[in-house]
Amino acid sequence: MIPFTLKARLLLPASILALGTLSSPLAQAQDALNMGAVPTGTGWFFGISEGARVISANTPYEITVRETGGTRENAIRLGRNELDLAFTEALVGYEQYNGIGRFESTPNENVRLVYWIAPSTMHWAVRQDADIKSFEELAGKRFNPSSIGGGGEYITELVFDILGVEPDFQRMRIDDAAEGVIDGRLVGFSYNGIPPIPAFTEVHSSRPLQLLSLSEEQLETVTTELPFLSPSIIPADTYRGMDEATSLGIYMGVSANSSLDDDIVYNITKAYWDNHEQVAASFAPAKGMTPQDVIDNATFPVHAGALRYYQELGLEIPEDVIPPEAR
Repeated sequence: MIPFTLKARLLLPASILALGTLSSPLAQAQDALNMGAVPTGTGWFFGISEGARVISANTPYEITVRETGGTRENAIRLGRNELDLAFTEALVGYEQYNGIGRFESTPNENVRLVYWIAPSTMHWAVRQDADIKSFEELAGKRFNPSSIGGGGEYITELVFDILGVEPDFQRMRIDDAAEGVIDGRLVGFSYNGIPPIPAFTEVHSSRPLQLLSLSEEQLETVTTELPFLSPSIIPADTYRGMDEATSLGIYMGVSANSSLDDDIVYNITKAYWDNHEQVAASFAPAKGMTPQDVIDNATFPVHAGALRYYQELGLEIPEDVIPPEAR
């Protein structure tokens, strides 16, 4: 397979409860769809659910949002046809489509992008009393690299490898990591999410945190090697009393397999964007997002049904965004 061209030009600004288990087969009726999401205790779960709510209210489809471990698990389950729709991110979709990185042994050349929701920002935080001021000082320290199997964990591993930083990684879910920081077993933890991330706010109120910030040289080094990432600023006082931090961000959205009916995906895409103001009103990170952002930042092909909608808008679609079945 010819690798999809990496061209993620990120421009970073700044509940429906899970029912049942993901081991159940795909919904038999076309009006019942399931979507793999993230852990429920994150801001992303709310954002994903708001989009699903808007789509369900404006189409014949009832979308059930299910809690999962994150984007990697979703990609695997989508490849097994255990999900109709999957929350994803730019790197996961790129690797999954091309069968590289984490998906070298489990490629899915049928994965397709439906829409981006918003960019997400990496948080790397340490306890203030650990007296750690730089990434280099994490060497040998007990640090959680984000929830097991999530996109944040993989991005942390990639970034730290490039920077030559080697903490003593302690792998666990975000809620367990938060407890570990509070009780002093960990010097810090990380997560890829929409600031303010509730877990960081809660830990900060019990045991003050400080966000680590990348230098200009580190930013240039990392983004040169990982062009799907882009600089992102976490403003001062996003978490009470914390200084501004320079971090990295990546686009997050929804994917499906090419086998999901084109008309269904067309209607989902149209309902989402035609009623986008409702999503943005309840999920602030989505404000300012447009269909053009989907096309400009696609790292794997767009679903043929979604493509039809974007073409109706008159958007210019690059050749590498058009899926093979639509050429």
